[in-house]
Amino acid sequence: MAKMTADERDRFGKRYAASGAEASLAVEAEALGSNFQANGYTTIGQAEALGELLQLDPGQVLLDIGAGCGWPGLHLANRHGCAVVSLDPVAEGISVAARRAVADGIGDRAWAIRASADPLPLRPRSVDAVIHTDLLC
Repeated sequence: MAKMTADERDRFGKRYAASGAEASLAVEAEALGSNFQANGYTTIGQAEALGELLQLDPGQVLLDIGAGCGWPGLHLANRHGCAVVSLDPVAEGISVAARRAVADGIGDRAWAIRASADPLPLRPRSVDAVIHTDLLC
């Protein structure tokens, strides 16, 4: 797997930072049904389907690889009561995810980690489910 270059991190950092603008959030709400500063194309319906398919419950840990600003992992943790690890190599996205977790009242069970998924910075068997929406496109 190719590592993200400094130019790519910079480009995504600018994109994540701009995603909190009022106009961007309005477009996201209309197109996706969310206001998480989403950086992909996963709709609220698709996120809900993931949560149901994974049968997420309190006490479980969800890993969101390439989480960007935290969508949809934070939403799923809020909705299903599970914990979530948001993993992304871009500082701006992880900062947004960490602030959103606190604002949503789930900061005690949400961790935003700036890291690549290659290799995963987690112990084996430390998560119950893994998602990666819009990561490979």
